[in-house]
Amino acid sequence: MPEAPRERPREHQLDIRTEHGAAVAGVNGLHGDAGHTMLVRAIPIAGLTFLCSLGTGVLWNAIYFIAKLEYGFTARDSLILAFVNGVLYTAVAVLAGPIVRGLERHMSPRSALGVILGVQAALAPLVMIFPHVAVLWMTAVVMTSLGALQWPIVQHFLASGRHGRDMRSTIGWWNASWMAATAIGLALAGPLQKYGLTQWAIPSLLPINLLAMAFLAQFPSHPATHHHDEQSRHVPSSYRPLLSASRVLHPMGYLVIGALAPILPYLFGELGTSEGMQAPISSTWHIARLVAVLVLWRSAFWHGRGASLMVAGVLLALGFVLAVSAPNEAVLITGLTALGLGQGAIYYSAIYYGLAVGRAEVEAGGTHEALVGAGYFIGPAIGLTTYALGGETSDFIGAVLGALAVGGAVAWIRARHTRNLSKI
Repeated sequence: MPEAPRERPREHQLDIRTEHGAAVAGVNGLHGDAGHTMLVRAIPIAGLTFLCSLGTGVLWNAIYFIAKLEYGFTARDSLILAFVNGVLYTAVAVLAGPIVRGLERHMSPRSALGVILGVQAALAPLVMIFPHVAVLWMTAVVMTSLGALQWPIVQHFLASGRHGRDMRSTIGWWNASWMAATAIGLALAGPLQKYGLTQWAIPSLLPINLLAMAFLAQFPSHPATHHHDEQSRHVPSSYRPLLSASRVLHPMGYLVIGALAPILPYLFGELGTSEGMQAPISSTWHIARLVAVLVLWRSAFWHGRGASLMVAGVLLALGFVLAVSAPNEAVLITGLTALGLGQGAIYYSAIYYGLAVGRAEVEAGGTHEALVGAGYFIGPAIGLTTYALGGETSDFIGAVLGALAVGGAVAWIRARHTRNLSKI
């Protein structure tokens, strides 16, 4: 009979947040016993991450090209799909801790991750077997929602047992791995569009997930124990105000992505871009984000500097405006590049400061997770509201910029409040 689960000490929790699954607080008590000392090796976790992130590129970005071409979706339909995806992802992310703790009563974290990958693999070919819009909806929202369970477990394996320079290096190459994959996953939709094979994009995730499970087999059964007392020796106190600010700006980045990604196929239609080039051009912002993260990973000039977050916020807003209002492809590419650089800098700052500060910020984990997930559906909600009110492109841009302005103000207030508290 399996041993009854014991209450995990708080010092074994680690607050990890990324694009893939913000809901990590409370998940990271997974089998945090002192006996688990084996770190997952770089190649298995990088391989699994890369393969699973190809699916992220398809399900969060290429899906809108698939829906337009294969199912006749309008821009409004795509925004509704993005909204529902975001709402369900947020709900699952917020509940990820209790869900995974329930799973661990019956299996190891590695086995739980294997079950999630297996379910996604089984769902992937359904859109080919039953080519109906209802099946697309079911497959897309369920596979996407499972990511809210999948990524917190992966991140726990990644970060547990690592500290200081080792942790910073690890999150650097890990982020480079998944960001490169999402760019590739989206860009590959271009050739599929060109040759009329778009319907194969989602079913291709079946063999991809099976290959990812081969990498998973090389994981230890449980993440290594994480000791926060050791981690705290690597944390400058000046990081806390910037963590407060980046946690607000982080979901703002996803608000912009959530607003833009569903309508990109239709922006290309207005510009007359050939179908085979639409998805590859869309991947511009993914590539720019990867470049930003690589630069920040390999440099330290931005550590502890609030100006880097301010520049990133401006790039994010400017990029969105240029992309949505672009009169030609050159301006669109410029906008996507600026957006990617800004979002990448905000993202990496959020995860860098979050991992560096660690346990002291766990109490805010639930709120942060809800905010990050909310970015995925607030962006589409803004677009849908603009459509419902008969607004023009300028109204859509103004609404998104207004939301960003509010987020920027809240970020500044939070950072200042945290700085003042640190002086007491």
